[in-house]
Amino acid sequence: MMNIRKSLLLVTILTAVAIGAFAQSPVQSKIVEVTVFADRALVTRRADTEVLAGETTLVFTGLPSAIDPGSLQVSGKGAFTLRDVRLTERQLARDVSAEQKALEDEKRGYEDALAVENDRIRVAEAERLFLSEMVKRVTSDAGDSEAPPMDPAAWSKMLDFHRARSETVNETLRLSRKAGQKLQIEIDRVGREIRSLGTGARLSVVEAEVVIEAKSGTRARVDVSYVVAGPSWRPDYVLRADSEGAKLSLHYRAMVRQRTGEDWTDATLRLSTARPQAGGALPTLSPWRIDVYKPAPVYKESAKSSRAMAAPMASAAGNESDYMMESLAEEPAMEYAVSAPESGATAVLFAIPGSTTVASDNRDRTVTVAVLDLPVAYSYAAVPKLSPYAYFRAEATNESDFPLLPGVSHVYVDGGYVADAAMGAVPPGGVFRADLGVDESVSVERKLKRKFDETSGLVSKKQKTTWEYAITVKNGKRGSVLLTVSDQLPISSNEQIVVKPLEPAWVKDTDALKKSDLDVYEWTLRLAPGKETVLTLAFSVEYPKGTPVVGLE
Repeated sequence: MMNIRKSLLLVTILTAVAIGAFAQSPVQSKIVEVTVFADRALVTRRADTEVLAGETTLVFTGLPSAIDPGSLQVSGKGAFTLRDVRLTERQLARDVSAEQKALEDEKRGYEDALAVENDRIRVAEAERLFLSEMVKRVTSDAGDSEAPPMDPAAWSKMLDFHRARSETVNETLRLSRKAGQKLQIEIDRVGREIRSLGTGARLSVVEAEVVIEAKSGTRARVDVSYVVAGPSWRPDYVLRADSEGAKLSLHYRAMVRQRTGEDWTDATLRLSTARPQAGGALPTLSPWRIDVYKPAPVYKESAKSSRAMAAPMASAAGNESDYMMESLAEEPAMEYAVSAPESGATAVLFAIPGSTTVASDNRDRTVTVAVLDLPVAYSYAAVPKLSPYAYFRAEATNESDFPLLPGVSHVYVDGGYVADAAMGAVPPGGVFRADLGVDESVSVERKLKRKFDETSGLVSKKQKTTWEYAITVKNGKRGSVLLTVSDQLPISSNEQIVVKPLEPAWVKDTDALKKSDLDVYEWTLRLAPGKETVLTLAFSVEYPKGTPVVGLE
């Protein structure tokens, strides 16, 4: 009997040891840290668990299918040894009925709201038609059976009623149509999300199996890190300019999105930088070229040449092609629209303070990177030939330790929204310009003051045309402004055409007047409040009389 009891005890001990040696345990894990790059993210999951003596396989379930297998890393704390780590993939049934029902309920709510707005539009359009018919009836000639025309007081009341009702109807139509457009956008979005759910029959699930060994029972903390494709972030800026102050407020934000299949809930979020983009705002003058007009040659085929042999025709065609190539040789080559290369700022990590939640719904989640007050100098710039406006601009210095990356900026001036613009790459300590929109209190007007023709020469007659433009600028603000005005001369592409500048009288570049190699003048003015000044641009173009010139205004 004693031997039987000893045998049973031995079997129990060996079984327990075997279970401890080969235990496989799914663990509860939580995403604790995420580093987001331009098109991927480094995710760290953490599990705190009790392990038995011997070998244990910890199974991290629910990992995203877009995981990079080669990126899997394991670290941890505790009295255990890491033996192995591997990825496995399983197919599970997926129930999306709850998600689909929620989306369908959301869609029905938007559709009901859209139906209400459409009813308002129909009622308003019917009232507008009624008002129109009423005006026709009142203003038409009265027949024998109709009432005589109204007196002036009645007319005044009728007009006041018509004006008031028309304004109300028009406002209702504007608001309802705008609301209907927004609701339709939401309906389309929810419809796309419903379609993206599919049938939900199968779901690919990736699991990480971490094999550890402990000499005795212990508490283990295991971190599993992996790279998953798809998540992204982009910089977004809010610029707030005070036209009377000396600081530019810059709200540096990041728009983070992901749809990996796992929510990042209350995780430490880090953002990796270095993603250049492009942008621009103020119109730029292109070289203004003029040339002698050359009509395309026209060839007539004679009856004799049409009966010629094929070989002579090929030769004639070749000569014609050579002549055509010579006549077109001076035409400018076709240009291609290409992207402009930009240098990115130094790559750094932005550690977002606190904990952040980013759902797996592919929607932008806005986080704040920094709020900066930067020193700024305000000025105005105008290109009156291309635009009749003065553009308010800011030149600021990035005195922070944060590199500014290319992205969209939302511009506010004196508390009012102006426009969206583009932010270029700016390293710490760098200077950047921000376009702050159009300021109509600074007016710029370009007019042709006079244009006249002259003829000179007895034998070889020359035709000369002179243009004189007046550029009027006025400061309607309460303070003085610094304004840069740009205009240009035409550039001759033919030695028979001579362009002679007349005004302004430029000799060399000064602070007040500069001239580029492409004959672009740049005036810099300091205008006092209410002050107006006139700039003159005058030039002449001389060419053989009777020669058609292309490219001139």
